Amino acid sequence: MRLMLMHPSFAMLLPRLRGAVLLAILATTPAAAEAPASSSLPSKVSQDACPPALRVVVDPQELKKQVRAAKTTAGLRKLLLPLGLDSPWERQECLKEEGPASAQLDVFRARILSADAQDFVLQVRGQVCDGMKLLTGVVLHPLSGKNSFCATPMGFLPGVVESQAFRVVFSFENLTDPVRQVFRVEETDADSRNEYQTLSYWEAQEGSLRSIFTIESGSHMGFVHGSTEVKVTPVGDAFPRFLQIKESSRDCGKFIDMPSGESVYESGCTDAENEVRMCYRKSPGASGGYDKC
Repeated sequence: MRLMLMHPSFAMLLPRLRGAVLLAILATTPAAAEAPASSSLPSKVSQDACPPALRVVVDPQELKKQVRAAKTTAGLRKLLLPLGLDSPWERQECLKEEGPASAQLDVFRARILSADAQDFVLQVRGQVCDGMKLLTGVVLHPLSGKNSFCATPMGFLPGVVESQAFRVVFSFENLTDPVRQVFRVEETDADSRNEYQTLSYWEAQEGSLRSIFTIESGSHMGFVHGSTEVKVTPVGDAFPRFLQIKESSRDCGKFIDMPSGESVYESGCTDAENEVRMCYRKSPGASGGYDKC
C-alpha cells in the first residue's frame, strides 16, 4: 500500500513532476544476516514458482564487465534484454538510431525474496541517447542450476531520466523481518520553484517488489511559500518494527480579499508539528503495509 502524509495546505504547492528524473546516486549497506534454523519464512524460490518469462541465466560479475565494455546503445540493449531491463527506455525515439552509450553495472548482495539465500541486486546506470541518463535494476534470486535466477524488476528505478536535479539513494534494511530485508528508497527532485523529497520502503511480496510505505515532503518558493519536513525512524526490537514519524510544516504568505475588492498580501507564517507511529499490518490474502497504529 502507498501512504501519503502531507500538510493539507502545503499539498496544493507540491505538484509532482514525475516525468522529469535524472541519474541516481546509489548508496547501499547490505546486511548479510544468516537465516536461523527455526525461520518460518518462505524458502528459496523454486524453479516452478518462477514464471518462465522471468527465468534468466547470467553471471552477474561477467555481465558487469560486459556492460562497462559496451560502447553503443545497441550493444548495451542486447546485454540488458535477457534481464528485461530495456523495456522502460526502449520507447525513446533516439534509441531507434545507433549512437554511443556508456554505463556501468553495480552488483550487491542482500536477502530480499527469502531468508535462506542471498539475492544479487543489479543496478545499471549510465548514458544513452546523447546524454540521456539511464537508471534501471533487477533483483536476481537463485534457482537450481549454475547462474540460474528468477528476475524481479526494481519498480522504484525510473528507466531513463531527464531532470537535472533528480537523485535517488537506496539501501537495505531489516524492517519487517530479522532476516529478510526491504529497500529503503530516498528520492529528491527540484524545479525552479519547488523541491521534493520522497521516502519509501519496498518489500518483496508474492514474487514482486511492492511499496509498503511512502511519505512526501518538500518546499515551494513564491509570494505564497512553505515547506514540510519529515523524519522517519524504525523503532522497536521486535519485528515487524514500528515507524516513528516526526513531521513539521510552515506556510507563509496569503492574499486577503477586502470589502472594496482589493487583495492585500499578508506575509505572516503558520507553523505546525506532529508526531505519529505507524504499524505494519497484513491481513490474510492481502498485501502488507504500514498504517497508523
